[in-house]
Amino acid sequence: MRKRAVIISAAAVVVALSAVAVVPKAVENSVPVTETLRASVREYSETVCGSGSVSFVGQNEITSSLPLVLDKFLVNVGEEIAVVDKKSSEALIKSLGQVKALAIPAASLETAVAMIPESISSDCNGKVVATASCGTAIQSGSSIASVSQSEQLSVSAAISELEIAKISLGQKARITLSAYPESVFTGTVSEIAQTARKRYSGSVLETVVDVSIIFDRADERLKSGLSADVEIELGEPRKICVVPYAAVGQDDNGEYVCVYEDGKAVRRDIKTGAEFSDGTEVVSGIDGNEILLKEPDKITNKSNIRIDE
Repeated sequence: MRKRAVIISAAAVVVALSAVAVVPKAVENSVPVTETLRASVREYSETVCGSGSVSFVGQNEITSSLPLVLDKFLVNVGEEIAVVDKKSSEALIKSLGQVKALAIPAASLETAVAMIPESISSDCNGKVVATASCGTAIQSGSSIASVSQSEQLSVSAAISELEIAKISLGQKARITLSAYPESVFTGTVSEIAQTARKRYSGSVLETVVDVSIIFDRADERLKSGLSADVEIELGEPRKICVVPYAAVGQDDNGEYVCVYEDGKAVRRDIKTGAEFSDGTEVVSGIDGNEILLKEPDKITNKSNIRIDE
């Protein structure tokens, strides 16, 4: 009997020891597991964006206040740019049916017909770099021909009135052309229009100011009329800290991240700046070397955390 009692006691000890070993494991399993993220450091320049087209510096548009049909353009640039097809122009004006459709004061359509010129002359010297098509209707105010007084190319870009105060002469710009989307050209702001204008962006009417940007160097790919997008640099590049969006939480107190410190999640309130496709700039709150925790809104401050290796 005594020997059996000893055996039972030894078994009980083994069971008890096993139970003690299981308790820490259970506690460990109850600690939430999360993924970690890292901030990145990159160079960044604040920019203002706009869009427009390539043209020659000093390029002027020759227009007519009357709708016209042109018969031919003269090969040699002189006093006359184009010869007008008067018969077709008369038919075009009469087809409009009302005087108010014209961009010129006229008592009647007959009066407007009598005002059709024999030819169109340029109001400046230069080289004809673009023309409208012969035989097609040209509406009042539309370009008949473009005359350039220079061989140098530039981009005329429309900048929102909300951003124009940030633009000044001499600022550097990056230019991309729809024809060559993989190439980046550089230029310098050379002129800011003295007047603003209205334009439609989709269905929205906005106020813009035209800014001229001269290309830094000639390139055989550059052609007048090509569509262009510009990014005007507002200052020298600076190094910034960028964190993934998945590491940023937000509540009534503002934006924050959770930093991994000694096995715990520690909240850090942050101030953000510029936004990018892969994350946001953090202006203050972290130094960029900490281990950040993913989805901080699901983590309690000061709680124990296990990192998913």
